[in-house]
Amino acid sequence: MTIGLGFIGVGNHGRHHLHEFSRLPGCAPRLVCDLEPKHVALAQRDFPGVDAADAAILASDPQIDAVVICTPAESHRALVELALRHGKHVLVEKPLAHEPADARAIADLAAAHPDRVVMVGHCERFDRAYLDARRAVDDGEVGTPRFISASRLSPLHLNSREWHLGPLDTAVHDIDLMLWLMGDRPVSVSARAAERTAGAGWDHVSYDIRFAHGALAQGHIGWVDFRDSYPLAQNAHPRLFLDGTGGSLTVNLWSRPVAVHNNTANRYFWPDDVLIGYGGYGTVITATDAAFLKAIATGGPSPMPAADAAAALEVAHAAWQSARSDGRPISL
Repeated sequence: MTIGLGFIGVGNHGRHHLHEFSRLPGCAPRLVCDLEPKHVALAQRDFPGVDAADAAILASDPQIDAVVICTPAESHRALVELALRHGKHVLVEKPLAHEPADARAIADLAAAHPDRVVMVGHCERFDRAYLDARRAVDDGEVGTPRFISASRLSPLHLNSREWHLGPLDTAVHDIDLMLWLMGDRPVSVSARAAERTAGAGWDHVSYDIRFAHGALAQGHIGWVDFRDSYPLAQNAHPRLFLDGTGGSLTVNLWSRPVAVHNNTANRYFWPDDVLIGYGGYGTVITATDAAFLKAIATGGPSPMPAADAAAALEVAHAAWQSARSDGRPISL
């Protein structure tokens, strides 16, 4: 079976997905749609055989089995509804929506269509380092997680001041990872923000997440004006530390090791094939896209459920509310 793919949104990130899917076996990119004619023209130039169509025609076309949505977050709900109404599988980029209510609505739609794969593009879950961290937690190597910290920088030119949540739009990566590893329900969030230039908008946000059973997660996200061209992982300095009742683990993608420490042993390794970088970043997108195709082919569950993405967005939105009120805790 060849899975026919339609792409709604083929700008910067949509082109990454189009590129990766075009190299993966078992699928065929067939239709593209974008409000910017130049994006469509570039896609057709670089990927011969791909035709153009508007969103309604693309979603209803019988040769399309799955729709990849890479559009602004405020459009996601309507486009997911459109695709599911026509019986398509869906891969939708993060953040899942503009508002938590829309994200929850998408999660409800996914639950109402159990025979369709609805997956959200939280690509960091498919990084080999974070997958190993999750295995360490699942295997009991660190006991019950009680504290997590995560930090990440993001090149300013890859982001937009127009994004509703500012840097917290980028922070949904780490928020999702922390919720995924903690395995507990978040109950409150507090956050503070800082501007590099007064009046220009937030550049840094630090946030605390409290969980139902008393655990704590702390995060920092920053937009930084990196002027040198380095691979994204080296610019982003992504780090995560988890402390549990039986040990701790560290993920440091700047230097690329993963280390697990507990009462009986220390384990270190260098994941040389850490899935970071389009020449840096794109290979983690390859893993995301391959997981989507596998779930469709096997009838398996979504590798990144909409409900999880909705939970991460709710925390990010609460952090945004808290930072706007000078750190007032927001209950979830």
